[in-house]
Amino acid sequence: MTKELKILTERFSYSEVTSLGRMSFVYIKDYVQKPLKKVKEYFGLTLEDTVRPDNIKVSKYTALPGGLKCKVRIYNSPKRGEVIFFYTEDDLITIKFGLLEWTYVEAHGGNDADDTEGCIIVARNAVDKDHIQGSLQKELVSFIKKKIDEGYEITAEFINHTQTS
Repeated sequence: MTKELKILTERFSYSEVTSLGRMSFVYIKDYVQKPLKKVKEYFGLTLEDTVRPDNIKVSKYTALPGGLKCKVRIYNSPKRGEVIFFYTEDDLITIKFGLLEWTYVEAHGGNDADDTEGCIIVARNAVDKDHIQGSLQKELVSFIKKKIDEGYEITAEFINHTQTS
């Protein structure tokens, strides 16, 4: 049986420039107890560029599309150090969704839309719809490294929830 861990990003609040979400881990934590049960563990908040329709992309200003499923690896960014890196293609840097393409998409620390450029910002606290603070980049990398060492295959999924307010 393959051990799988999914990084689930669920966006719930949208503005003209950003999308605010929650990052969780979905996986079977305990392979001893029967029956095996998946758990969903909350990790932190995410801030991304604004969500657009699936056929529209403005470079550096568009979140990854809802419904995207991709692979994850650790990447040593020249600018940010070790980060989580998302990809779908064999080149290990490209995400393709329909006819659209993103490259070098990382999960890293930051505070607002100026820090995203197509990446996912991970942090502890929301200041408002367009700002988060308290980087969780190192904690995310550490957790994912540990799970890779434990034999988990890491994937990611992005979901857009309906904004109700």
